[in-house]
Amino acid sequence: MTTPVRAALAAAALAFLAWVGIGIYRAGSEVPPPPSDPVSTLTTGHAEGRRIDGKPSWSLDYDRMTTTPDTTTATLENVRHGELYRHGKPFMRMTAKHVIVNTLSNDFTVTGGLELTENDGLHRRRITSSSAVYSGTLQTLTLHSPAHIAADGARVTVRSAEVNFRSGDMSFGPLVGLY
Repeated sequence: MTTPVRAALAAAALAFLAWVGIGIYRAGSEVPPPPSDPVSTLTTGHAEGRRIDGKPSWSLDYDRMTTTPDTTTATLENVRHGELYRHGKPFMRMTAKHVIVNTLSNDFTVTGGLELTENDGLHRRRITSSSAVYSGTLQTLTLHSPAHIAADGARVTVRSAEVNFRSGDMSFGPLVGLY
């Protein structure tokens, strides 16, 4: 090999090594930082919970849903059409302002206003309250704050109420007000 060819090969080898070195030095500098808010937000959708036997437990149509990064908790805003099921069939309709769902246990908590309407065809019962807790395991909805009940023309306010979706029974706490 002649000296000019040897010099050209040496220059090409040095240029290649410099290119690889710069690439290694800059590696990772173009990767964007992780998002500072790792929650997911969805708009206008449908969420549902099922029992172990595969029958529906509840279904909720919402305006906005925010989930935690591990998707174990979902926060639903403005639930405009919800159904609570008994033996796989719709039993009560529900509207609510704010619902926090535990996707692992099939439980949810309602805050900021709630309206339940029984749709069993036998009663015209409507229950309103400011908060409630639903237990998927026990299949019960518990209203710990005062509940206003309008049923078949009668109106009453009770301190608490519980709806058992397994048996269909409703139990009400003491009356609120003068009696």
